[in-house]
Amino acid sequence: MKAMTWMTVALALHGLGCVAPQRKMDPSRQIELHTGFFDVRYTQDGEAISGVQEWLAKEPEAASHVSRAHALLLLGSLVSAAGGLLIGVPLSQEITGERDPLWPLAGVGAAAMAVNIPLTIWSISSMDSAVEAHNRLIVGGGEQSAPPKRAAAKTERAGRVAPPAPLGAFGFAFGAARATALAACEAAGHTWSEEEDGVARCSGTPTESIAGASAELTFEDDRLSAVELVVRPPEDAQGWATSFRATEAALIRMFGKSAQRSFVIPDECKAAEQFLGCVADGRVTGSASWSPDDGPSVVLSIIGSPPPSTLRVRLTPRLPKM
Repeated sequence: MKAMTWMTVALALHGLGCVAPQRKMDPSRQIELHTGFFDVRYTQDGEAISGVQEWLAKEPEAASHVSRAHALLLLGSLVSAAGGLLIGVPLSQEITGERDPLWPLAGVGAAAMAVNIPLTIWSISSMDSAVEAHNRLIVGGGEQSAPPKRAAAKTERAGRVAPPAPLGAFGFAFGAARATALAACEAAGHTWSEEEDGVARCSGTPTESIAGASAELTFEDDRLSAVELVVRPPEDAQGWATSFRATEAALIRMFGKSAQRSFVIPDECKAAEQFLGCVADGRVTGSASWSPDDGPSVVLSIIGSPPPSTLRVRLTPRLPKM
């Protein structure tokens, strides 16, 4: 009885550490890893995040770790369920008044449930390895780089060379028919609309690689010819700057160091109360571009007018070399 009471208390305490995530994972940034029993394990900027397993399963260097974690978790759940059934047999016999309940089955069941503990620990360790693989990818080091610092590690990502992005545009495919692009948009849970100018709009992107971005799609002969992501930053200077840094960092991660970068912020625009006005009237300007050999041409721009001010990322397919 004491053993059962201890197990119940332990499970209850473990449940206190399972706090619901507050926001989606930003795949362009490192993940902070915490090992405290009562801590939320994975965070960004100190906030719990969701979607870690789903996103890391898409990253080649992390996918094998995620698969192993899932397999171990499933095995542990099956073993634990079997143990619970075995424990339940003699308990039900005792309740129904049978003379000789099969208590040895309860012992076997308890042992089976105990086996779940190392399986769970191994599963968590595998997910930690996936997170570390993701963090190495963010800083551009690959498998051979040193493990990153845990819990709120700070890295300088600008200028690091990342693996080239695959052909396509954030889940859309250049040359695809309009119906195919529409299906990709709606399959990701976003809303599709079309304007009189022939431009189609998706309220998000299938990959969600750029936080908060919607997409404007241009077609020629009913085939996708250009994609422009539109990011509307918060209406305050700090939020605007944070959104810009996150967008540029995501592009650096996917396409490497920019080939061209030019941003102008006049002295009179550096005060927080003046910054947004300067963006709107065009005094704050900026752009960066990428031209990977096997990917689309990419241009990041600050657009102040017409309001509201936005960040725009335009992608066009590269013409084949002659």
